[in-house]
Amino acid sequence: LLHDFRSQGACLSHVMPEFLLAPEDYKIWTEVNTGIRVGSMRSSGKLSGKRIFILEDSVFETISKRAWTDVLLQIYKVFVLPRVSSRIVPDPSSLESLQNMPGIKSEPLCSNIYSRYERAILIWLNKNYEKNRKIVWKDSQRGGIPTMRWIVNFDQDLLDGLVLAAQIASYCPYLIPTHFIKMYTDPRTHEQFLHNCLILVKALHAVKLDIDIKV
Repeated sequence: LLHDFRSQGACLSHVMPEFLLAPEDYKIWTEVNTGIRVGSMRSSGKLSGKRIFILEDSVFETISKRAWTDVLLQIYKVFVLPRVSSRIVPDPSSLESLQNMPGIKSEPLCSNIYSRYERAILIWLNKNYEKNRKIVWKDSQRGGIPTMRWIVNFDQDLLDGLVLAAQIASYCPYLIPTHFIKMYTDPRTHEQFLHNCLILVKALHAVKLDIDIKV
């Protein structure tokens, strides 16, 4: 199954099949393949040239959660994103500011990191953020209007919650005075980053998109 996902473009080279097993099944799999009971040692064994990791319960739980998260995200990338169609509607009010921002190409061969569909999302994030940042935080008392930014990834550039808040605000503007105006627009400390993320989660709860996210 993992091989099939990889052949279709999923980035799962770091995920081993045994990490997707249930904890009890992983223990049985390890004992069958190495003859070593899980928890009896912390090193790793080898079978037919393949390294087998013998993990403690807590370590396996952490790695398994991350592996399943990555698999589900890559399934979404491979099977769902290609179905998303883009419709470009020019907005004269934001054209001038967007012209000063480097573009992101959506051609298939212009990146060896993101697929064309992921780059389409990056383009959408950039346009929505640039269009809405002056609207959402025009009356901000916690840093003023955030600066222009070039969004090129899905981790560091989304870390402070502002980009995602701008996307939600474009569809749910009523959340601006109740939630997003309270965010730090230039967060510097871990507490400020956490504050922004908590507000973002509360906003998702407010529109019934909690998807099991806990505050």
